[in-house]
Amino acid sequence: MGIFAIHYTYPADMTEAFKIRAEHRDWLTGLPGLRVAGMYHEGHDEFSEGEETVEEPPNGALIVVEADSLDDVVEAFDEDPYWLGGHVLRRVVREWNPPLGPWVADASQGNA
Repeated sequence: MGIFAIHYTYPADMTEAFKIRAEHRDWLTGLPGLRVAGMYHEGHDEFSEGEETVEEPPNGALIVVEADSLDDVVEAFDEDPYWLGGHVLRRVVREWNPPLGPWVADASQGNA
């Protein structure tokens, strides 16, 4: 089992997406291995000094799940009503197995 972080980028205007928000949340609630999910707070991101960056769109979300493989996560998230409805502009799925904190699968792996 691994931990996976899924980053969604949403359109600036979420009017249409919010029409199916309950369906999206019901889908998330029933997702096996869900650890946490939610939209980012409105505002600006902080970037370290000297980085040349492009500001992220104002709406996005972070979802963290436990699953057997990246393929399993992608297959599951292909069924998200927001994804199916075209309300996700960009989706990034990354394996993320933190060596510290409450989600550590193997506490002997103490290096970040």
